[in-house]
Amino acid sequence: MKKYVILVALVAAAMSASAQWFDFASNKERYTFGFNFGEVGRGCNYSDLGFGASLGVYGVYIDFINASPEHKYDNHVTPDRYRDTAATAINIGYQIPVLPWLRVMPLIGHCYTRAGITDASTVNIEVNGEYSATMYHDFDVISRRHYFNYGCGLVIDPIQWANIYAVYTRHAIYGGISINLKADWLR
Repeated sequence: MKKYVILVALVAAAMSASAQWFDFASNKERYTFGFNFGEVGRGCNYSDLGFGASLGVYGVYIDFINASPEHKYDNHVTPDRYRDTAATAINIGYQIPVLPWLRVMPLIGHCYTRAGITDASTVNIEVNGEYSATMYHDFDVISRRHYFNYGCGLVIDPIQWANIYAVYTRHAIYGGISINLKADWLR
C-alpha cells in the first residue's frame, strides 16, 4: 500500500513540476459557495446522514452540516411517539494551497447531538411564501451532548470554477461540491 501512495505522490509532483508549491497568493482569487452531504455525529450515539453548506473567502473555509430527526417532517398524523435523534456540526479552517489543483484544510469546530421524542400527534404548519408550506411535528429534546470537533479536508480543483472537497473530522465525514464565484467564466 505504501508503494501506491508514494507512486501517486510522485506522479502528482511530476505533473505539477512547473507549478509553484504553496502559492498562498492564489487564495485571494477564491470566493466559493457549495453544498455538502455526509454523516454527522460520527462516533457518537446519535449519528445520521445530513446536508449542509460551505463558504470559502480568501482561503478561510466555514461549513455547516445538519441531520434532522427522522420523523419530524413525516406527513402522517398518528398517536405515535418516536425516539429520534439529530446532529449538527460547524467547522472553520484555512485552505493551504499545496499545488494549484490541490488544497489541504485543517479544521476545528463544534458538534452537538440531540436525542428526543417526536410526537406525531402534533401538527405545525410553517408558511413559506404564498404557495408553499411545510408541515412538521414537535421534537422534544431529552438529552443534548456537545463535542469539540477537529480534522482535515482535501479540496481538488478539476476545473477553474468548480471544487470537489472531502472532509474527515472526529465527529463527521462528508463531501461536497462548491463553485468559485470569482472565476473568469462568471464575468
